Amino acid sequence: MQRVGTPAGCWRESPSLAIDVLSALNWAIAKDEPLHLALKGLSGKRLQVVLPVVGSLDWEIEADGLLKEIGLRHQAMQANSAGAGSSRRDPDVTLRFSAEISRGPRIEGDAMVVERLAPLAKLMKDRLSPWEHFWNQSPAGQLARQAAEFAVHEAGVLVSRQQIAEHDQLLRNFRDALDRLEKRIDGLRTD
Repeated sequence: MQRVGTPAGCWRESPSLAIDVLSALNWAIAKDEPLHLALKGLSGKRLQVVLPVVGSLDWEIEADGLLKEIGLRHQAMQANSAGAGSSRRDPDVTLRFSAEISRGPRIEGDAMVVERLAPLAKLMKDRLSPWEHFWNQSPAGQLARQAAEFAVHEAGVLVSRQQIAEHDQLLRNFRDALDRLEKRIDGLRTD
């Protein structure tokens, strides 16, 4: 695989990765006539899809209602080129997928465009959810969960959320007791 650089900090390990995703989505859009018509009305609007670990895919909706790739941005490159991308136009809508894709994306941006893109977000969620299911059932996914479980519960290397909450509560109780003690000492000094 060859690393290909593009303007504004974009990168591609394999140019076909983003193209394959885009081709599959465009094929599904073309098959879904109501969605295809809705996207034709959004010609020129820019869409950014942020995926965990990967980074973001930047697309523009063309006059024919299909998506055109503008760039694939890795998260590390995004942080390094925040000021360098001033010539880039901001996206009209951003779809942020969490690690649990089945929850669906968080959609930000122009309310009218967001409303009209809701079917596209659903289509993307439906297309990506099988990959999440595959990861959860795969040996690699199970191994990752078991390693995290071991690090938290067996080895005690990491703390759990419950342990953090309990520690916070203990600190609050300690602060309250200290405040009460200081008030008693101040009361005894004034007497």
